[in-house]
Amino acid sequence: MTTAPKLVRIETQDLSHAKPGQPSRPIHGNTTYQTLESFQAQQGMLSSGVWEATAGAFRSNCAGYVEFCHILEGSCRIVDPDGTTHSLGAGDSFVLPEGFAGHWEVDERVKKVFFIAQTGR
Repeated sequence: MTTAPKLVRIETQDLSHAKPGQPSRPIHGNTTYQTLESFQAQQGMLSSGVWEATAGAFRSNCAGYVEFCHILEGSCRIVDPDGTTHSLGAGDSFVLPEGFAGHWEVDERVKKVFFIAQTGR
């Protein structure tokens, strides 16, 4: 007998167990981030959690996945490859489509909830 799936809460306040890191493609600044994964399914093809980053600019490359984001705190700008700038703050939601290769600009700090779906490409 299998256990029925249960609701998964995403903890947004206590990031004490988050994994630290730094962007692999920095542009400027000394950005650090924390990622607290709350959910994983389909052998890692789906994941969700909270991510928080400090000031700086860094490249994004969504090769092989699609990401939904909802900004909880702070603000940032995401710049499309063609130079279009999107100013985002608390309450804003957006999708980074597979293959997105723009960059993030964070002035002080930004925290988001994310949901990533690997595309297998």
